[in-house]
Amino acid sequence: MGFLQTTMKEFSSFKQDDIFSEPLVFTSFVTACKGHDPAYMNVASMEDLNQVLEDKLQEYNENVSAMDLVLFNMAMCHITRIARIIDQPNGHALLVGVGGSGKQSLSKLTSFILSYDVFRIVVTSSYSPVDLRADIQTVFKKAGVTGTQTLFILTDAQIVNERFLIDINDILSSGYVPELFA
Repeated sequence: MGFLQTTMKEFSSFKQDDIFSEPLVFTSFVTACKGHDPAYMNVASMEDLNQVLEDKLQEYNENVSAMDLVLFNMAMCHITRIARIIDQPNGHALLVGVGGSGKQSLSKLTSFILSYDVFRIVVTSSYSPVDLRADIQTVFKKAGVTGTQTLFILTDAQIVNERFLIDINDILSSGYVPELFA
């Protein structure tokens, strides 16, 4: 803290209250939801962010499906983090947490806010690595050929074969799956 205060004296145009103000949450969708061009900016207040997210959640519930979410501060911060990650070119994330903690729900709401399509696989008893690769081909074609912004959701319960982890690791690490296409 002392180092920052000393350094800030050299840059007198910055005010300490502005630098250390809370919340320290940045996003681009708040300005976009208010009808302006998306601008990656600090959120003025958690109440402002809450209002935007409550409005989008209500719109999601009316247009897609009913989702009962409680948007407490940490959940709202997670939505801004997910949005920041997937809004980047080749944005990939691995969300880790206890089952039922809201990772999927927050991801779905974020994709709705950013106007992304959601792609989920349907695992059956006969679902194999070949089927997973076919689904990955589908989502890659959708995202790459048509340019549709797509959120691919895969849960740990859907990993019925350990070989799935090889392709998932390739997607998360580089976005490239060797020998996916002929």
